[in-house]
Amino acid sequence: MRARIRRTRVALAAACLTIAPLLAAAAEEGGAHEGGSPWKGLAFKTVNFLILLAILFKALKKPVTQGLSDRAEGVRRELQEAREAKDAAETKYREYKERVSRLEDEIKQLREDFRAEGERQKERILREAQEAAAAVSRQAEAAGANEVKRAKDELRLELADLSVRLAEEILTKTYTAEDQKKAVAQTIQNVERIH
Repeated sequence: MRARIRRTRVALAAACLTIAPLLAAAAEEGGAHEGGSPWKGLAFKTVNFLILLAILFKALKKPVTQGLSDRAEGVRRELQEAREAKDAAETKYREYKERVSRLEDEIKQLREDFRAEGERQKERILREAQEAAAAVSRQAEAAGANEVKRAKDELRLELADLSVRLAEEILTKTYTAEDQKKAVAQTIQNVERIH
């Protein structure tokens, strides 16, 4: 496109350089005939001007027409590209708008999912805590029962030990040497009877 405009300018400059000497010559002739009718000089100048216009029109018609047609085609192409870009931008805008609306729905769904998952986790943790508390309670009861049994066993042993000491004490105070001799004699008689 720029090359055509440059060619048009070169052609216009060449035409002007070609026509300039003709115009100068025509101006000198018009000055030489000053004594004649002013209409004749005006007519001569008008004819020269029309010839110049015809030459310029002939020389510049094709490049100017081609340049204008190229420019019009370029404008049409740019308009078409602008329309396509506008359509593409509007399509992208609609896609993004749809994505944003879907994102809002997805965010809402994610919040609901997180809330539900949180509730499930809360219930699971509470259930596990209750199970752990029940297990600890069972263990504590078993440990308490074992402790009570051990304490009872210790009390029985201690009671038995105390009973033996008390019996010894009572026997020692109430059981005399005479009672001892009688008991030995009676035991011997019992043994002899058995044999």
